[in-house]
Amino acid sequence: MSVESVTTREVVVGGGGLLGRHVLGMLGGRLSERVPVQWDDHAQACRQLYALGKDLAEQPAHWNLYWCAGLAVFHTPAQQVERERVLVSRLLAGINDGLERSGSPSNGALFFASSAGGAFAGSKYAPFTEFSSPVPRNAYGEAKLAVEEEAEILSRRWQLPTVSARITNLYGPGQNLNKNQGLVSAIIKAQLTGEPLPLRAALETTRDYIYARDCARMVVAAMEAVRSRTRGTDSYVCKIFASGRPFRIDELLRVAERLFDQPVPVAHEPVAGGPNVDLSVVSRVWADLASSPFLSIEEGMRAVRSDLRGRLI
Repeated sequence: MSVESVTTREVVVGGGGLLGRHVLGMLGGRLSERVPVQWDDHAQACRQLYALGKDLAEQPAHWNLYWCAGLAVFHTPAQQVERERVLVSRLLAGINDGLERSGSPSNGALFFASSAGGAFAGSKYAPFTEFSSPVPRNAYGEAKLAVEEEAEILSRRWQLPTVSARITNLYGPGQNLNKNQGLVSAIIKAQLTGEPLPLRAALETTRDYIYARDCARMVVAAMEAVRSRTRGTDSYVCKIFASGRPFRIDELLRVAERLFDQPVPVAHEPVAGGPNVDLSVVSRVWADLASSPFLSIEEGMRAVRSDLRGRLI
């Protein structure tokens, strides 16, 4: 194990969420910590995040900060999306002010969970890569790109190694069923409960689905590499985090029905104007981070079903 991995302070914001929990698990016995934030008090959360950023930036020790928080999804109202954007902005402001006060180069590195779907919802010519032009179609996508831009400015101002991760559709055990996302979990839930899955997208809608543990493995690998890979070059990296295996909705339904020999009840609803039908992606940046095999969609569905059986039945 490298000296850096032993001495680096690993700080996870959003450690109670699907990605954050798996990132903490991947960090294992390192000096990792889940930061408690009073999310239900917006003003207090802003103060806590600013103070966290400032404190980290002023300390001489190595640190990695992982932003894995957020409840907003593609159709979240603009007002809530903006509140979450402000939270990230306060964290970045704290880091900036701490670096200004310390007057010395930072020993930190940043990770921010962004959204491939939010970025490319209105883009043309799938599959999309890190070099495709992002075209958001709503407040959610616009906010994600605004955070990316603010992080990019901070990173380049202070030569602070930073990874903005445009993550595809994350799924896995423990997914929050109250969030309007997670099609894989929703399919399995419909099978187990018999309650129809409300489907507001065309069956040919194509997305990339990445298992949470696989994504977390890539996140930690990226943060282990970001200092060495950006040394002497651009400190800011925007990377797509994906499995590279797109599925249509009707394909996912067939996989679930074949695996568990049980139909998926579906309630088709009018298809509203939304993101591209085809949001498949291919990562061209640091593609070697995906060198380990990804969990198959079949294995992932089995894991989700095992989890949901314990939670729903």
